[in-house]
Amino acid sequence: MKLRVRELAFFFLLGAAASLVGDHSHVTTETTEYFTDAVPSVWSSPIWFPILVGAATASLAEIRLHLPNPRTDVTVRQGIAGVAAVIGTYVTTALVHGAPTVPSTTLIVAMAVIIWCVLGDGPSVVCGVLAAVIGPAVEITLAKAGLFAYHDDSDGLFGVGPWLPPLYFAFGVVVAMLGEIAAGGGRPNYRR
Repeated sequence: MKLRVRELAFFFLLGAAASLVGDHSHVTTETTEYFTDAVPSVWSSPIWFPILVGAATASLAEIRLHLPNPRTDVTVRQGIAGVAAVIGTYVTTALVHGAPTVPSTTLIVAMAVIIWCVLGDGPSVVCGVLAAVIGPAVEITLAKAGLFAYHDDSDGLFGVGPWLPPLYFAFGVVVAMLGEIAAGGGRPNYRR
């Protein structure tokens, strides 16, 4: 393990908190609906949702540090921008849920590409692809199990949003960068 326990805890809490903002946006716009009251909720989400996203966040940050050439020149400012970009992209998926599939998915793909081009690097693609494959697969499984559903106009990818892979890709790229910041001391450099 390259990240310290306190850094892993920070990433877990960051992922959990950010997921609650995006998921609340999905619930309030009726992009998604939960069918279980068997577990406690946090804001609009069942407790398992922020736990899964928090665990994914901590895991991806650690994975990036085991890949070649972690950057040491990424800054806290870039990290803050990355978190804002991913939350903004997540909320955008809630706002476009009634839009036709091709334009709405293209918009999220474009946002993910910009996030990678501005904040990512080659190895961050590995974290992005892992998130883009595993995240939607978990959501598809949970939707098929009847725990929640996407609205009929947002379930074109085996019952989940077709824009989930690029959203998760952007998430993985940004979390990879955050892991690099934590490992490299995260130079503040607010002027960049």
